[in-house]
Amino acid sequence: MKKHFEDKVVLVTGASRGIGRAVALAFAEQGAQVVLAARSAERLADVAEDLMVLGGQVLVVPTDVTSHADVVALVDAALRRFGRIDVLVNNAGIGRVGGLESAEFSDNVRDTLQASLFGMVDVTQQVLPTMRRQGSGAIVNMSSVMGRKAFARFGSYAIVMHAVSAASDALRQELAGSNIRVSVMYPALTATDLLRDADEAEMPPPFRHMTPLTSEAVARAVVKAVRRGASRVVMPGPAKLLLLGEALSPRIGDLMAAALARRSFIRLAGMSRGKTYHQVIGVGSGR
Repeated sequence: MKKHFEDKVVLVTGASRGIGRAVALAFAEQGAQVVLAARSAERLADVAEDLMVLGGQVLVVPTDVTSHADVVALVDAALRRFGRIDVLVNNAGIGRVGGLESAEFSDNVRDTLQASLFGMVDVTQQVLPTMRRQGSGAIVNMSSVMGRKAFARFGSYAIVMHAVSAASDALRQELAGSNIRVSVMYPALTATDLLRDADEAEMPPPFRHMTPLTSEAVARAVVKAVRRGASRVVMPGPAKLLLLGEALSPRIGDLMAAALARRSFIRLAGMSRGKTYHQVIGVGSGR
């Protein structure tokens, strides 16, 4: 039976671990030829081995998306090898925890902008001419629930995720009628290394008791979004209520965010099913 993405070329940034690795594997399982991009050549090689077991073609291109030269070289390498790019998944990025009054806040915003926004924009600009020539394509940008609702102590990340959301919405309209689709993913807390260095006590309050999504669940949602041409995907389902409350009134959104900081409420909402983020990724609460 022909797989949905057989003979399609999928480029994934931030592919060396976490969501990016899971996305690459999910597309490879559907028959895609995958271009893996991230800074760590060693980690990319490990991911490539896992993908080759599935029988697909894999291209590894060590890339720092904050380097324009690296981005140009990435897209050139993909086109030399495969001749086309059907799906771009902009997953590379970082996140920092800290209040707006902290001395590091501005630096955190700048660093996150470079990796998560400007890197995404650069890769997208380099890939779009190819998709326009093809007359088809799909672009998936990884944002976050905080791309619609900011939480305390995660303002620097939320600023950038809002920007990713806005850029994606604008691009979707600019590409209307081109057969190039734009999807934005809004996952809640996910079991990746994004917050590994944050003390559990410093986590945004709504995250402290939340059971994180798995990278594999997010990856399946990405594949589904591309297949269906979905513009926005919010996960898990209960997070949609938070964003609805925020859309109705910031007061309602803030009340819901405060409620999520309580273990009893987050269990009732179905977003706490056992282990917390630090328990899942194996970091002790005493750090």
